[in-house]
Amino acid sequence: MKFNSIEFLVFFPFVATAFFLIPHRWRWTLLLGASYFFYVSWNPKYVVVLLVMTVIGYVSGRALEQQTRPTTRRFILSLSLLASLGILFFFKYSDLSNRALHSVFDRLGIGYGVYLVLPLGLSYFTFQTLSYILDVYRGTIPAERHAGIYALFIGFFPQLTAGPIPRASQLLPQFRTVHSPDYELVVSGLLRMTWGFFKKLVIADRLAVMVNTVYGDPTAYTGTALILATYAFAFQVYCDFSGYADIAIGAARVMGFTLQENFQQPYYATSIPEFWRRWHITLYNWLRDYVFYPLSRALRRSGFASDQLLALALPPMLTMLISGLWHGINWTFIVWGALHGTFMVISVLWSRANLSLRWPFSFPPQILTGLKIFFTFNLVCLAWIFFRANSISDALYIIQHLFVTAEINASLYDLMPSGWYDWLIAMLAIFLMEVVHYNQRKYGSVREVVRRQPVWLRWSVYYALIVVIFMFGKFGAGEFIYARF
Repeated sequence: MKFNSIEFLVFFPFVATAFFLIPHRWRWTLLLGASYFFYVSWNPKYVVVLLVMTVIGYVSGRALEQQTRPTTRRFILSLSLLASLGILFFFKYSDLSNRALHSVFDRLGIGYGVYLVLPLGLSYFTFQTLSYILDVYRGTIPAERHAGIYALFIGFFPQLTAGPIPRASQLLPQFRTVHSPDYELVVSGLLRMTWGFFKKLVIADRLAVMVNTVYGDPTAYTGTALILATYAFAFQVYCDFSGYADIAIGAARVMGFTLQENFQQPYYATSIPEFWRRWHITLYNWLRDYVFYPLSRALRRSGFASDQLLALALPPMLTMLISGLWHGINWTFIVWGALHGTFMVISVLWSRANLSLRWPFSFPPQILTGLKIFFTFNLVCLAWIFFRANSISDALYIIQHLFVTAEINASLYDLMPSGWYDWLIAMLAIFLMEVVHYNQRKYGSVREVVRRQPVWLRWSVYYALIVVIFMFGKFGAGEFIYARF
């Protein structure tokens, strides 16, 4: 089941209403059943993977808490991490797994017609499991004793398929809290969901048409068409992914649950490290806490810290390479991760060098900030080329031909089905989004600004947004980009 489907528009109101009608002691059962129904509606047979991962986390957590011998605890930790990561790698790199399985069965003379696909949300609930196991091992949280509550933590449907990636310390206690119907939370949650649908259906899925056209056959284009498609993808992937996060956070909020924010206007970052503190925040925090910090500590203990350049460069570079591999084994993702790692290292080194430099001139602060944002955004877009391209050769062609000609060598009708109409809708929608972003930066919360307005104006804004979605949204249950990871 996808968020942007008719089934979800029926499923969610039913679950949210039933959640408040039944006694608190049965609510976890309702949510667990609803979450598994939500998952099974995609592909029933892969619910086994979700169950196995849940069992690994629950059993490992209980075993780690009960054991006191360091060697035994390290053995349990190693075994649980290997099992979790083994399942992830087996399905994540299903092309390799399919080839290996077919080769084995062919040698045995047995016909094999099964082809593996990546189970929906596997990367996300694997990272949840890993963080839970590591936190129990470190003693920062107690092991969850209630198997059903733990299963709900892993399978909670709003964040199951594409995050945000919750921490056990943040989400588990909420399942034991009594949530009463709250008008403000319900309205705020529904508005957040509506905003997510706006970004997905009106912006992301509209821009996807042009991006798919150009990136599907980039050698047919040069110049401005490639530039427009690359910038369009930057907004497509942001609106698609942040739109999903908005719907997930809003759906949870309607029922009284708080999920972590996953985006904070990343394209207004003034450096690549700041971009990552604003983009896919829960993944960035996961990689920081469980990869970057442990790696940095290991380097210091091993003596590599004496080489300052290596100590500075290796942790961010390896962390971003792991991020690239997390997206897939394709070389395009690896290069994307390597580029971001390189940008982060250069940014850190530049920041350090800049402390001792004395410039003969200086820009006004606002102009300097604007230049930093512009430069950072274009570096991110450069990396997005590799992320979106179907192959390294396609990505290299796009980069080599970005500025071949300053003219649009393909009409807007070639790039968008309705030409200027689609362009106008997309640009107006992006402009509206940026107006909201501006008000968020200035006032902190657009919701609070709207709340201070008269009732008739508030609800006019709400209904207007819904009408815009139905009038200009691209309906067809298009897949969320990050659901495939």
